[in-house]
Amino acid sequence: MLCYQHHKEMLLGLVSEPAEGVLYACQEPGCLIRYDAARGYFLDTEDLKTIELEIMPRVNCRSDGQPMYLAQVNPEKSSFRLWKCPACDQSRNNEETSDGLGKKMGA
Repeated sequence: MLCYQHHKEMLLGLVSEPAEGVLYACQEPGCLIRYDAARGYFLDTEDLKTIELEIMPRVNCRSDGQPMYLAQVNPEKSSFRLWKCPACDQSRNNEETSDGLGKKMGA
């Protein structure tokens, strides 16, 4: 599982509430990007201005609707993104459709 911004492996984080489930966090110092299977990617902040400025990828699995995570990028082809479903392990990439699947504007 990769951070969609830094393309670094996300680490399993400690969650204070067991009901919140498994939470992953980016390793990059100061990065607020988190992922959990129920919500997908989100920012670990309550600062509304920061949240509004971030373009969050929302890629859902075609079979079960679950939020997918970024599993692979290709340094030689910077636009390539491979997304995986945490529930059923299906994958899709941004080249399969015309909607760009998680590509940030201007990227």
